Amino acid sequence: MKMSLKSRREYLNKMRHRYQQANSRIEKTQIIEEVVNVVGFHRKYAITVLNQPPASAKPPVKRNRPLKYLEALPAIQAVWEALDYPCAERLHPVLLSTARALARHEELYLDETIIQQLSQISCSTLGRRLKRFQSPKRTTPRPKPSSRLKSEIPVDTYKWDETRSGALEIDLVEHNGGSALGHFAYTLNAVDVVSGWSRRRAVLGRGQKIVLQEIDFIFQQWPHNPWAFHTDCGSEFINQHLVNFCKKHGLEFTRNRPYQKNDNAHIEQKNRQYVREIVGYQRYDTPEEVAWLNQIYALLDVYANLFLPMRKIIKKERQGAKTVKRYDTARTPLQRLLENNTLNNSSKAKLMKQYHELSPLSLNRQIQELINQGFPNYEEGLTQNQEEKTLAPV
Repeated sequence: MKMSLKSRREYLNKMRHRYQQANSRIEKTQIIEEVVNVVGFHRKYAITVLNQPPASAKPPVKRNRPLKYLEALPAIQAVWEALDYPCAERLHPVLLSTARALARHEELYLDETIIQQLSQISCSTLGRRLKRFQSPKRTTPRPKPSSRLKSEIPVDTYKWDETRSGALEIDLVEHNGGSALGHFAYTLNAVDVVSGWSRRRAVLGRGQKIVLQEIDFIFQQWPHNPWAFHTDCGSEFINQHLVNFCKKHGLEFTRNRPYQKNDNAHIEQKNRQYVREIVGYQRYDTPEEVAWLNQIYALLDVYANLFLPMRKIIKKERQGAKTVKRYDTARTPLQRLLENNTLNNSSKAKLMKQYHELSPLSLNRQIQELINQGFPNYEEGLTQNQEEKTLAPV
């Protein structure tokens, strides 16, 4: 059995004392042989260790090194805030480029020293510097599960290492405030499992025709031509309207297994990140609230697709009962589309123009202002509803 570091130090301190108090060569030889057998040291190294003073007598070594990259901390914090407080692994690859983008929009100041520090800082050091900052915590209640209907649509899942952009996962997110009674809003969420490009649209109710209209809107606004749709088993998706739509556009239409959310893992992650953590679990059930949600999503879609980096799994390895996953370098959905050569020249020019004209920090602030203000006439509408209930005949 290997000795722990603490046990080895205690043992060697005791043997040093015996060795240095020994009066004969034979006694010292016996001590050396014992140390070699117990600790496993080479004989010459054991003699060197035994001739050293006791460890407790050594003065502690202090490393008084000044902290580096202090001049770049304000720029790091501004970029961190602009990209919605990512971890160091996601922030590090885009740190310098985003800082320069913010500097172009006069959101922060850059000089040669700061630029040099941003380019030299390592990912681990960046993680330690981020611990100095505090990010706002969003606390939301747990969602309630909802049932899904089965249908006669092929069951399949995308491969985890799919490389062809245009494989979309689509889902609806309820905004019922915990009660399924009455008419309320939904968020239609779509994501490309390869590039991470995503779009959102709020609708009132989940009628098949209105959901199809918003799917068609998202399809027309997508930067390239999708080749497949994958949904859950809800009746808003599994219907003849959407089947005909997919046939018309040559799309592969598949669904996941009932009650198996991991079959739709990419869109479930976006539901959490870009819907629940943004607008929460409140009830929205009026046209004004739907319009307010779409105002947020119009800004959020651009902000997420152009500026927020994401990581993807590039390798899975089974080690006993665990699956070890390896991730690639964090890149934005726009960067992934450009790397895959998926965009035509017109779409590429349009998106690059947006990227250079928009400030991620300004978009973040606009989204936060809309969320903080709440949807229009919330208090007035609440008062009016209460009065109507009071005056309603019995």
